[in-house]
Amino acid sequence: MFMNKNRCMSASSSARASLVRFIGMMLLCCFIPPAFAQESAANTSEAGMGADPVPMRYGQIYHVQNGYMNWTGGYLDVRDSRCNGNTLCVSTAKLVNRDRGSGSWMILPVDVTKRNGDPVIEGDHVYVINQYPATTGTGDGAPGGYLDARGEGCQSNVLCVSTSLTKNTSASSSSWQILPAGGVPTGQSINLEQEIHLLNRKVINDTHTYLDVRGNSCQSNFLCVSTSIGWNRDKASGSWRFLARTPSP
Repeated sequence: MFMNKNRCMSASSSARASLVRFIGMMLLCCFIPPAFAQESAANTSEAGMGADPVPMRYGQIYHVQNGYMNWTGGYLDVRDSRCNGNTLCVSTAKLVNRDRGSGSWMILPVDVTKRNGDPVIEGDHVYVINQYPATTGTGDGAPGGYLDARGEGCQSNVLCVSTSLTKNTSASSSSWQILPAGGVPTGQSINLEQEIHLLNRKVINDTHTYLDVRGNSCQSNFLCVSTSIGWNRDKASGSWRFLARTPSP
């Protein structure tokens, strides 16, 4: 009899606890503040969006990372001036933005029918404009100049790379075709952190050449930048990816 009484008391206590939990859940569902519910839904939506690829857009500013040796080739950068008779020298830096926008680059379309805000598409021809404050109002309004191919034979590669305050120091030397990994465009948008190649449109010896890293310590920076016949000359030396910009130091 004593044991049965204990079982009844235990069952009664368990039932009361379950009832209390049920009432608490009902109150929470019925009286949760609408603003909190909306914020939670927004956060969930943003988290979902964060997992999706983010397309690159014209008029935006990015950092550009080199893929050499599993993305340890540094960030496209300007340091020092007057290389190859151009405005600024181009190399890579170990820091993403070494000095006042030196590692920041704006993407603009060569095709005048495209507008700022439009997505960058595989196979597009683009201008890559540095944001270091090198100009005093001259040129085409490009602060640190257009990424440009000028001069030959740098670092035993094909073309030398620097920046110019005016685009195209020679025919299409500042025009770069943005290609997906492997070099074959499929008409898809280019996304942040996607592996790409940059093919310069200047013709030399009846061919075009790819932006590449070769040699080191140019202008006291990390790796030297020039162009190569192939997009994968040495351990992804001709692979690049665009990254969201971080604030300048």
